Amino acid sequence: MYKRGMTLLIVIGMLISNIAFFPAHAETGPRSAPLNIGGSQSGIVRVRLSSLGNPSSLKLTVSGSYTVNGQTLSNGTTAAVSFNKSAGQLTLTVGGSVISMGSSFRLTRQSGGLKIAQSRAPGNVYPGDMQFTVKGSTLYVVANVFIEDYLYGVLPYEMGNSSGLEALKAQAVAARTYTLNAMKSASSLYDLVDTTTDQVYNGTPSGNENCRRAVDETRGVAVKNGNEYTATYYTASNGGQTETVKNAWNVSGADYLVIQDDPYDLSNPEAVVKSVRVNADNPQSGKMGSLLNKKAAEAFGSGAAVTAVYAVTPHTPRYVYPSRLYTKLDFEVAYTLNGQSATGIMTFDIFSELESVLGMSINTGKNELWSVTQSGDTFVIAARRYGHGVGMSQRGAMQMANMGYTYDQILGFYYPGCVRVLYTLDLPIEPAEAPQPTQAPVSIETPAPVVAAPPVQMPAVIAWVCTENGSLNLRTAPNGSAKVIRTIPRFAQLSVLEQGDSWSKASFGGTEGYVMTKYLSFTEPAQPTPPPTTAFPASEGGVSARVTTEKGSLNLRQAPKSSAKVLCAIPQNDQVVIIEPGETWSKIVYEGIQGYAMTKFLTAETRTAPPSPSSSLPMEQMQALAMPVLARVNTPLSTLNLREGCSTDTRILLEIPRNEYATITAIGDTWCAVTYQEVSGYCMMQYLEFALYE
Repeated sequence: MYKRGMTLLIVIGMLISNIAFFPAHAETGPRSAPLNIGGSQSGIVRVRLSSLGNPSSLKLTVSGSYTVNGQTLSNGTTAAVSFNKSAGQLTLTVGGSVISMGSSFRLTRQSGGLKIAQSRAPGNVYPGDMQFTVKGSTLYVVANVFIEDYLYGVLPYEMGNSSGLEALKAQAVAARTYTLNAMKSASSLYDLVDTTTDQVYNGTPSGNENCRRAVDETRGVAVKNGNEYTATYYTASNGGQTETVKNAWNVSGADYLVIQDDPYDLSNPEAVVKSVRVNADNPQSGKMGSLLNKKAAEAFGSGAAVTAVYAVTPHTPRYVYPSRLYTKLDFEVAYTLNGQSATGIMTFDIFSELESVLGMSINTGKNELWSVTQSGDTFVIAARRYGHGVGMSQRGAMQMANMGYTYDQILGFYYPGCVRVLYTLDLPIEPAEAPQPTQAPVSIETPAPVVAAPPVQMPAVIAWVCTENGSLNLRTAPNGSAKVIRTIPRFAQLSVLEQGDSWSKASFGGTEGYVMTKYLSFTEPAQPTPPPTTAFPASEGGVSARVTTEKGSLNLRQAPKSSAKVLCAIPQNDQVVIIEPGETWSKIVYEGIQGYAMTKFLTAETRTAPPSPSSSLPMEQMQALAMPVLARVNTPLSTLNLREGCSTDTRILLEIPRNEYATITAIGDTWCAVTYQEVSGYCMMQYLEFALYE
């Protein structure tokens, strides 16, 4: 392990070398974020593995060396953590011994990391101490990881290893800045979580050399605006124009994130665009034909028929200049009515009359940027923007990198006025020589009555589902007539416990059973790249629901019909987000994939309606948000009161722990309407920090 001073000199050297080799056009390109030298910061981030849910048992495999209560767990050792929710107690099973661990214990890293069979990526290693803490009826599993190691696991899931190096470096700085900012106002148990609520983290995947290099070459660098860490929001694609925090979520703050045109996002051929064409001389054909005639009948009289289109003009932006989030689309047309020819203008509402019918929807929040271009006798109507549009566009950053711009110029463009600050991150001290496993078994007092220990299992082998389409059945026994426990989506990872010629014993999502061996691949198969999960977080609108099939799984299809292509199979009881409900088919999002599922197999989850506020602030003074947003509790005390009304005189419904997230549905000058753990009430605005949407 390098000493901190040496690390600082090496990183400064790398940064200077980068500055020396700017592309020739850099002087006239985007402003570079200047570099300052900062002080020392804690380098350990505490990541709650909330993706595990509230597990009753976990299977761990040591990949390296760990210690617990003076005992060494050597490489390859398997251990099981069990949680008795009624008693609030933990036990650890290792090598035939069942050890009572009380309500909290830590596995301390000596080298390497831990693999967790129930994690989203069971083959990945978590390289840090692992803390297990019971609070109430909840088990908190928290990985204590060095920030740079943490970022090795964030970048592959947030941008991807195939992106340009300078774009990845900008992403690394944005993610590091977000992490350091989260650590400033952390709860007593953890700093952030491993889902899109903060940043996706599944441990450290193998490979991904570009991502690792991006982290290493920006080691310790964060960005600031003034004395505060920059609000490093990022989005998949902004559609050619950045958005403000106020417009996106109706909250204040980060005023430096202004609306500005983004030519880099606009010119990236990989950016998501949906379009429809209108022939000027033959408008009756295509998707728009029936819409134009229907509107002509409404505007000019029954029987009117459009014969030509002279111009198509978007207008009336939702927000003030220079916003181009247009809400109206004018068609200047020629038409016939009762044998007479005439001209006129017809106005469509983009989001209520056109978007859904034309299949132009990209986001749940209806914030796409619509534009019109003309090519010969054809008008091309296009919709762009994949995500909220605030901060750095990942597609724009990739395009800037492809054009030769450096990461500091990317940061300077997307976070105006920001300054890079190089911090020395305190590194964990590793022992000069890792302790050797004890030769004799450690004597551990086993509580009475003695629990029969299960046999020690060998580490599971990771495999991937490689069905031609659809999903793979996990059955109770190794035969085709055995009961299906659940279905495993195509390309999903599972753990193979016992491999056989025809059937293999496997574990998926904590459930063990049998699968057909011929549908398993023991090397990661090539697969289509799914749309980034950042575009459809559940917190950006929609109705939460659960799959309630009688058995098996529910198909997510590309279109609302039974013959449409199956995108994936959704296991029974898994959660989805309904974004467009229908009588027979509903448009939903599952794990970032958008498609259609049969409505009868979806059960919406209800939430408690907010109570009426007190007379101190009438409800009409509180503005309802267009969509729910998340906010982090940021109070100097340990908890924030959730009250029955908008007054400190009203009853306290419950206390929200510091650094926990709550859902905001309406906002006022002083109070917000808040839902936490399905209890709704009101909290003071000043103690809420609105969350990063990815």
